[in-house]
Amino acid sequence: MSNSTGNSTMTPTSAQAMFGYSPSMPMAWIAGIVFTVSALVHTYQYFKHRAWYLYLMMLGIFMEVFGYWTRVIAIKKPENNAAVTMTFLLTTLAPSFLVAGCYMTFGRIIYYVCPENRRGFRQTWVPARFITLLFVFLDTLSFCVQCIGIFFLIAKLSAQDQTTAQQKQALKTTYEILRVGFIMQITVFGLFTLLVLRFMFASKSWKFDWPEGGSGSWRTLGWTLVTAGLLITGRSLYRCLEFALNRGDNYLRTHEWSFYLFDMVLIMLVLIAFNIAHPGRFLPEDYLTVRHAYKKPGYKGAMATKTEEDDQPTAGYSRVSLVPPPLAPPRVNPPQMQQAPSSVTFSSPWNSRPSPGADRY
Repeated sequence: MSNSTGNSTMTPTSAQAMFGYSPSMPMAWIAGIVFTVSALVHTYQYFKHRAWYLYLMMLGIFMEVFGYWTRVIAIKKPENNAAVTMTFLLTTLAPSFLVAGCYMTFGRIIYYVCPENRRGFRQTWVPARFITLLFVFLDTLSFCVQCIGIFFLIAKLSAQDQTTAQQKQALKTTYEILRVGFIMQITVFGLFTLLVLRFMFASKSWKFDWPEGGSGSWRTLGWTLVTAGLLITGRSLYRCLEFALNRGDNYLRTHEWSFYLFDMVLIMLVLIAFNIAHPGRFLPEDYLTVRHAYKKPGYKGAMATKTEEDDQPTAGYSRVSLVPPPLAPPRVNPPQMQQAPSSVTFSSPWNSRPSPGADRY
């Protein structure tokens, strides 16, 4: 299969075996430019809002950028096995880091908007303090399985002493491993999307006296997470079918337009969605730090009052107190002196009348 740019024929151990088609140079340039522009906007927003906890999402964004620019190099120099390997590795694994950013964002939304009595199974299905940890752990498992599959793929393609038929046979096991990794990712992120969707409907009728600086606009960020979840799940489904159908020898695997439509475009829409609804616009500054303490009680409601710790550097929602103001002591009326009955009269002894015999003398 010849290169679309007119270069030498691709060797079966490099670009042809990795891509499965003759890649387009103009499409690779377009993808590289679009992802670069979005990455620059994300970088500006990252520092403007000081959203330090999104470091994993930023890593995934730049993995996409370098993945498409190495794709340009791989098309120009198909004999460059390093470029071919890097473009496949980066574009395959980058969405896992974008997903991790979604998990961390949803965990902060829960702690920002949910009173403690609304963080149970009925609203979130998972204890609030374990949402991020649980989904990041499961996503890491799927990420590791995908890494194993990709490293097996690289090892099989690097074997120079194999014929094309032998390579195809060896790649079957590799495609099985990649399929398992993408099935795990679809399951985990599909459940996460369902969880966020359930929460958005459950919290629709909530009425709050929001914390200082907060508003109900966080729902825009919540629906952005739902949108990102559907897009990334769709992309993972495409990747799974790409390696599962006929063990990698199928229409999706051998036609480039499917890659750009179901992978590049979907991931690009996720980045644009977060450009429009960046978490830094909707979450308070305390929730944008890396070490956001989930042990802190979070939003308490209208009864929350400030204490003397408000001015401390480490003060957060842990400084919030629900202790009501002290009650005034009950009012007790002073005792009153009893008054004598009005019917009792007193007379002076000096005014007593003389005895009847006193005028005889």
